[in-house]
Amino acid sequence: MSDFTLGQKVGAKLKKLMKENGLTQEEFADRFGTSPRTVRRWIKDFPSLTALEQLAGFFGVPVTDFFSE
Repeated sequence: MSDFTLGQKVGAKLKKLMKENGLTQEEFADRFGTSPRTVRRWIKDFPSLTALEQLAGFFGVPVTDFFSE
């Protein structure tokens, strides 16, 4: 699987988790302690492993959820 495909999966999962929790990108960024620009970048590209672990912790899901359908 290419990095591009992985990035798309992670971005799609992040968008889904935000939607399930009723958060806009701006609201999520505020609660997570980052900028909306960073959130948009994570949705478009692959976040760092550290950020991915923090995202999983924030939403209470295992990191592997970001790579599954």
